Amino acid sequence: MDLCHICHIRALRAEEYGRLKEFLYEAIFLPDGAQPLPREVTDDPSLRIYWEGFGREPDDRALCAEAKGQIIGAIWCRMLPEGFGHADRRTPELALAVLAAYRAQGIGSRLIGQMLEALRDAGYAQVSLAVQQANRAHRLYRRFGFEVIRETPEEFIMVKSLR
Repeated sequence: MDLCHICHIRALRAEEYGRLKEFLYEAIFLPDGAQPLPREVTDDPSLRIYWEGFGREPDDRALCAEAKGQIIGAIWCRMLPEGFGHADRRTPELALAVLAAYRAQGIGSRLIGQMLEALRDAGYAQVSLAVQQANRAHRLYRRFGFEVIRETPEEFIMVKSLR
């Protein structure tokens, strides 16, 4: 069932910030046929920076997609000097996840569009992210104007100008 038209995008509430750990797990790309990672992977220091203490810093921002009273997707950003998608100290880094059952229905696009608008309105010059090269999501980010600024053997580090 296409939920894009019945889901709504809203700010993630402070009492829901703990859900970002779950959504970070959902954001981890696994190629077809790969074994699922243990959920504890999000406790690794390189990943825990994306969710731990969220909401304490003024640059922490999060939106969610909600349908039928359930959060089915989230997009959030933080200033992460050691994040996988770090561009510079003035650029927030995005993370995005939509639960598997709700992907490919336009929900991620709606989340991205609204977060980009919110960041632009807040005066940010740009936003960054990291995406696995094998993840088709990089095509979605390119449609929104993200450009590759750096590559690793596995990832694209992308930036979107908000001006």
